[in-house]
Amino acid sequence: MRGIGIGIICLGLALIGAVLALAASVGGVPAIAVWTVLGLLAMAGIVLLGTGIVRVAGWRTRFVMDDDGFANATGPGAGVRRAAWRDVRRVQADGAVVSVDLAGSRQSVIRTDMLDVSARELARELRKRLNQDRGYTPFGTAAAESTGTGGAQPGSDGEQERSSPDT
Repeated sequence: MRGIGIGIICLGLALIGAVLALAASVGGVPAIAVWTVLGLLAMAGIVLLGTGIVRVAGWRTRFVMDDDGFANATGPGAGVRRAAWRDVRRVQADGAVVSVDLAGSRQSVIRTDMLDVSARELARELRKRLNQDRGYTPFGTAAAESTGTGGAQPGSDGEQERSSPDT
């Protein structure tokens, strides 16, 4: 919304400036300078207004994860825009991007500088979602869930049983 407001203000100031320049009938070199500044102000207003409208219309940067996969709209050159978890082969963070390698030699590049998250944090969350989709659990939690004992097996304190040579 700020882009729309600032764009309208810039266009309004350029219009007011143009009316004042015409009323003052400035000529020569000052006229060129005034009209150049007014033209640049109007161009900036048009760009800001257009950007604001695009953002309000929903054509903005976004990255969405759900149970089925993810949607990546983080900028041009992002590669595959929508992918299912079953197609993900590898996730890696590299600088300000997270690259997701997909089946069929396809790739999706997520630009984290467009989002409000670090590349490492997003890669970690992607791996977590990918593991959930595949049914993987952290080491040691599958036994805890199946027995309902919080990870402790009857007669086990988490160490391997050892037989002593004395017995």
